[in-house]
Amino acid sequence: MAIHIFPAPKQCVFHPGTLSTDRPVRLSMAPSIRSSCLAAGCDPEEHLKSIFPAGLSADGIPVSVTSDPDIPDLPSDGFVLSIDADAIHIACRSGSGFFYAANVLYQLAAQGEQALPCLYMADWPALSIRGILLDIARDKIPTMETLCSLIDMFALMRLNHLQLYMEGFCYNYEEYRYLFTDETPLTPEEFQKLSAYAKARFIDLVPCQNVLGHMGKWLDKPQFHPLAECEDGYIFKNLYWRPPATLDVKNPESFRLVVSLLNALAERSDSRYLNVNMDEPFELGMGKNKAFAENYGRSELYLEYLSKIYGYCTEKKKTMMIWGDELLQHPEHVSRIPENIILLDWLYESEGHFKDHARLLQEMKRPFCLCPGTSCWASLTGRSDNMIANIEDAVACAIQYGGLGVITTDWGDMGHWQYQSASFPAFAYTAFLTWNGPSEDKSPAEWYCNRFIYKDSNERAFKAALDLGNYYRFEHAPLYSTTLAFAVMCSKYVFHSREEFSVKMEQMLAHSASIAKTNHIQPKENSIHIDYPAMQSYLETVALEIESLTLAGPDGALIKQEMKNGLRMVKHGIHLYYTMTELADDTELFQKEMKILYQDLNEILPIHFQCWTARNRLGGFSRSIKQINHLLTFYYNMSRGQKTEVH
Repeated sequence: MAIHIFPAPKQCVFHPGTLSTDRPVRLSMAPSIRSSCLAAGCDPEEHLKSIFPAGLSADGIPVSVTSDPDIPDLPSDGFVLSIDADAIHIACRSGSGFFYAANVLYQLAAQGEQALPCLYMADWPALSIRGILLDIARDKIPTMETLCSLIDMFALMRLNHLQLYMEGFCYNYEEYRYLFTDETPLTPEEFQKLSAYAKARFIDLVPCQNVLGHMGKWLDKPQFHPLAECEDGYIFKNLYWRPPATLDVKNPESFRLVVSLLNALAERSDSRYLNVNMDEPFELGMGKNKAFAENYGRSELYLEYLSKIYGYCTEKKKTMMIWGDELLQHPEHVSRIPENIILLDWLYESEGHFKDHARLLQEMKRPFCLCPGTSCWASLTGRSDNMIANIEDAVACAIQYGGLGVITTDWGDMGHWQYQSASFPAFAYTAFLTWNGPSEDKSPAEWYCNRFIYKDSNERAFKAALDLGNYYRFEHAPLYSTTLAFAVMCSKYVFHSREEFSVKMEQMLAHSASIAKTNHIQPKENSIHIDYPAMQSYLETVALEIESLTLAGPDGALIKQEMKNGLRMVKHGIHLYYTMTELADDTELFQKEMKILYQDLNEILPIHFQCWTARNRLGGFSRSIKQINHLLTFYYNMSRGQKTEVH
């Protein structure tokens, strides 16, 4: 039987013989490595017990851990592992090196029959920051059990950086609890426990709080509405009206609010980083500060505010992280940006490339991370091919241009309808590529997911998950950061009549064209040419793939249910688009299809609720499905030849 190791090691030579795992072990450890483990909260002996069921004994198999690896300049996360027939030796420079070497033993033990293969292995990461950003701000907040299981998953993959993106009321800011009594937020105590849980697995849980744009939920409250730059909202890119979302940076009360939010997180974290985001302040300088922006420049507003936030971070002894949007649009202001701020550059389309920004950041001599995406949000089941190419491009450019690392983002825009398991392949690819670097052979990621995440002995689940996320290929729609199946169902393009549907589809295409232009993507024909027969055939093939899966893990049945209901939602979105575009002129047939759509969505919703509550807190669900309920009303009224009232 072939032996697999994930991520694929830099050096690995197998030797004849095996070492039995049914015997106890005896651990001897360099004091510096033991201290590093204990400082993180990792008990080395307990960690080994999970690999060797017989536990530890004074006369057990010797497992020696030294701090003198035979590879010069081995990074702190690197390790050298030797397995002989009667002993195991690990050489590393820190507790994380020991932790990752021990996890290799875990992988090997899971493949052998109470035996480890004899080998020499040396391994180290391509990037120092290997991370995931999970959006917990858009309605869906995972339970503690879910968050801990994700941390366990990430640790075994050798990811070492995690951010929980926060805006609105996803965190229990005790000072303002009276404003969001119906929410089920992450509490400060839970965040502190998660931080310790992650640290013991050598993952840095970084506080992540938006403090400039994306403040809409706060500004919607009458207590904070006066802090908006544009209290009456604004027209977004000449497409549609949006409610206020950006703070008035000249108002001292704006700064007082964000300091109170940041304090609530910083006090429960010992991470040296603090991500304050500061991205997409669309209205900045358009409202209350318009005169200032016209006289001194919009950038001056941003830079003055950044300086205040930087002062806060410095006082708290935190290294500040921000999204690089504003600086990359105005690189002439680089001298105004403190040199130790870490800039995060996002790009989510495989047709765009990180190269230009990465090269510019290198020339600016600014520390940076590149941030691709899982491509799961606003897509129901993902955009698999886009995700793979996007992450690989980020990793390649981060390595080539001296980036600190890659942080793959998993957003939850417009209701967070996608299920957690849709992101599992992206998590695996991030771990694989950030440790190994770009690779044509991605089979280790497939093997690992099938074996340790899906627990599929037939090794078909990973392919099914990728296929489930590739339906967008048959939409033949020039869309970015979304899919047609999702867009026709989501709140961004809500419609109340057949006529308004056509207007919203034009709006959707215009918005995607704007995204393409921003990301320097070649323009495409601004129309949709969906191949319905090919789409139907493809989705039926994927349905059969999913139905045939036997997933043995504790959440195997849930993963399969998530896949099946995700696929059903995709089919529903395509059915809706077909009905609105191809059948609208046949009143009788149109009304018949509206009845079918009503029944289908009404059956999807309770299963969606089951999948949601299996992993996530209840708060936010009713807000998330507001658009689903609108569609049900629309279908019902249309099936009876009535209009849907606009509210």
